[in-house]
Amino acid sequence: MKPNFIILIVVILAAMGSAFYFQSKSPSKVINYAPIDTEVPKYERQIIADFTITRHSDQRVLNMPDDARGKVVLLNFWASWCGPCVTEFPLLVSIAEKYPEQLIFLGLSSDMSVGAMENFFKKIGYEPKANEWMVHDAQGSITNGVFQTFMLPETLLIDQKGYMVKKYVGLDWLEEDMIQDIENLLK
Repeated sequence: MKPNFIILIVVILAAMGSAFYFQSKSPSKVINYAPIDTEVPKYERQIIADFTITRHSDQRVLNMPDDARGKVVLLNFWASWCGPCVTEFPLLVSIAEKYPEQLIFLGLSSDMSVGAMENFFKKIGYEPKANEWMVHDAQGSITNGVFQTFMLPETLLIDQKGYMVKKYVGLDWLEEDMIQDIENLLK
């Protein structure tokens, strides 16, 4: 019995050591989870991590959050193979169209290929407007790496200063509620 107990202790200590090691090797600029479907209290808000994206439609570059300062950002994590994402996409486009000068709709696709994302856009007849940035997030470097998002869809509402204000997970939100949240930021 004593050797089994010693082996158990060694395994537990090794597991704990491994956990601390891998945690220390994780990216330093990651976003902590925001409460789901609730506003993040002002004293707990954090500025989003820096990242750079290239828009699929015209290869323009956007450095977040700096290039978006002064505008509200809807940062949406989605994929064309995700049923709720497909349902949600036209709603987000509709919201973005209401605020062409004050809002950026940033969609990070987790599709396996750029072609899958392009096929989805063709299928629904989507042509991005100037304030809509669709990006293929190759290998999930931003979705999983920076924002630690592993379930789709997920949308973050980011204020004009780059602070994460609210998180919407899945389709558990109403268009009028999101519009009200945006209006509150624009006041």
